[in-house]
Amino acid sequence: MKNLAYYAAFLPDDGKISVLFPDVDGCQTWGDDMAEAVARAAEALEGHLTALVSDDDPLPAASDHDEAWDKLRALLVELEEDLPADTRMQLVVVPSVQEPPVRVNVSFRRAQLKMIDRKAEQAGMTRSGFLVHAAATYNPT
Repeated sequence: MKNLAYYAAFLPDDGKISVLFPDVDGCQTWGDDMAEAVARAAEALEGHLTALVSDDDPLPAASDHDEAWDKLRALLVELEEDLPADTRMQLVVVPSVQEPPVRVNVSFRRAQLKMIDRKAEQAGMTRSGFLVHAAATYNPT
C-alpha cells in the first residue's frame, strides 16, 4: 500500500511549535520543540485520517509544497493571524490508513523465513511490509 503524505506547517508560538495541516481541516497539534512537534504531527495526522476513513469520509487531496504554503497563508488571513518568520513547511508521511491490517498465520520452512527476514532487513522493511511489497510488484510473465 502507498503511504500517505501531507505538508504540515510548523509555526513557532510563544516558545512552542504549533502544527497545522493546510490540506486536512481540523488537524493540528503542537510540541515543546521541533522534534516533539514532528512526532506529534505524524500521530495527529494518522489519527485524523483514520477517523475520516472510519466515518467513510473521503481523504483530502494532498497539495504540493507551493500550494500548501498558499493554503496556509489563506488560513492565517482568515484567522487574522500573522505568519511567523521562522515557519517551516515539512512533508509528514504516515502509513496508509485505507484498511486496517489483518493478522494471519502462515507457515514457512525455517530457511525460507530466514531468507525473507534477511531480504526485508536489506530493504529496510518489516517482514509484513516486504511480503506485501513482493506480492504487489510480482509480475508473472
